[in-house]
Amino acid sequence: MQGGIEIPELSPIVVPVFVSHLGCPHRCVFCDQTQFADPVAPKDVSKVVSAFISSCREPHRRRRLIAFYGGSFTGIESRLLERYLDEASVLVKTGVVHGIKASTRPDLVTPEVLDRCRDAGFVEMEIGAQSMDDSVLQASRRGHCASDTVRAAGLIRTSGMKLGIQIMPGLPGEDRESFRRTIDDVLRMKPDHVRLYPTVVMRGTALERRYRAGKYAPLDLEEAVLRCLYGYARFSEAGCTVLRMGLPPSRYRDIVAGPYHPSFGFLVRARACRIMAGILMERFGSPLELEVNPAGISELLGYQNENIGELRFFYSFNDRLPRGYVQARNAVERGCLQLKDIIEYIL
Repeated sequence: MQGGIEIPELSPIVVPVFVSHLGCPHRCVFCDQTQFADPVAPKDVSKVVSAFISSCREPHRRRRLIAFYGGSFTGIESRLLERYLDEASVLVKTGVVHGIKASTRPDLVTPEVLDRCRDAGFVEMEIGAQSMDDSVLQASRRGHCASDTVRAAGLIRTSGMKLGIQIMPGLPGEDRESFRRTIDDVLRMKPDHVRLYPTVVMRGTALERRYRAGKYAPLDLEEAVLRCLYGYARFSEAGCTVLRMGLPPSRYRDIVAGPYHPSFGFLVRARACRIMAGILMERFGSPLELEVNPAGISELLGYQNENIGELRFFYSFNDRLPRGYVQARNAVERGCLQLKDIIEYIL
């Protein structure tokens, strides 16, 4: 592999290059164009990538990717797009990175633009589906429909790139049934990975105006955790990697309302452990000693120890258990649970 040997157990280095709002033809209700910083210019891509990689631990032993985020990459004006592709392609050919990825809108994916991206060194493409319910997409002013996402996913698959899909639980008009259908529809597209971003109300957006007028109510934190846990469990069961749950902390000051939490992904995983622990305690009674992989102990205990504080179990480590499993110690049958076992208990 160019640029060093990739060590599987080391996490990849993903270098974010923000092309803030470039290529986006619509203003969705949840997005405020004025809050975006200036995009990184093509001539500065190499400098941004080199600086980021140099700050990482053992960069030459890890897979390294450039990720164009913050806009709709495939919708960028053709000549400007070519300049970004040229700059990134040089970094692939010289071994600075192993590949390129980007996020984009599903209605801006064409065979021609995918060919250009693949030839430049693209290995992944993420599409912002957000929902697979057309009424939700219309209420959110997305400017595309669910069929666009299905078509785009097929094109990305055919191109040989990995497919990523982003979903936003809690958009206007979505209920639990709509969300379940979105998960079903996304699973049929067989993505390699997904991101789950619960909808929050950002300052300066049309959604904020609806919220202040009483025309939109965001999910509370409890419901957002449950919906994301349902998606997390379904995707994990299908072998699809969930890369992220919840917004990164960098923009929390712009949030007016909604289910933001700095440790949202942890809350989701801890809720999974709590549900498993509750089921096992119903089966085997209390007091009960639960076993987990050492890496998962904090998730079993819960955020601020709320799981153990409310359920009152004992716990121990078992490094033979995969992370995410919870096992009743010394139970002979039905004593070990994983994510797929709790799907029916979530929503």
